[in-house]
Amino acid sequence: MRTAFFVGSFFLSVVLMGQMASSEKNYTKEIELTASVEDTWNLLSDVSKWKQWDSHIIDARLKGAFIDKAQGSLVTNNAKVVNFYIIDWEEKKSYTLRHKLSSGTLYLKRSVEATDTGSKIMVGVWCSGLSKKNFKKYMGTDYAVVLEKELQSVKELLEN
Repeated sequence: MRTAFFVGSFFLSVVLMGQMASSEKNYTKEIELTASVEDTWNLLSDVSKWKQWDSHIIDARLKGAFIDKAQGSLVTNNAKVVNFYIIDWEEKKSYTLRHKLSSGTLYLKRSVEATDTGSKIMVGVWCSGLSKKNFKKYMGTDYAVVLEKELQSVKELLEN
């Protein structure tokens, strides 16, 4: 069960600065980069490169272009195949990934915006349905640590 929830970390999954409110079943984090919005968006929206900054992904693929309603799949490091859909897509600005779980849905939203020195990535992860209770229980602070490592990996890739 932990594996199913862990899949959300592949989105970006970026350096996490926020804190999860104790009463909520979601995580939100952000990080500032010196990289441009365009470079940041290109890395976050290139599904084939997710494995470069998400250590839990062996491979990821998308059917067609990275646009609203596109379908994709990824293989986790424990050989689990995870299907996802892109929803709420705004080019060079934000997207949300949706993954159906057995008892709900996992969502991961990534946004990019310009700053005075480059760009900022914001990430939010949450569950709906019965899964939201288990999401916090089984992932807890471990999930925040995973996201932080992924954000740091994104930053390193873009700034080095």
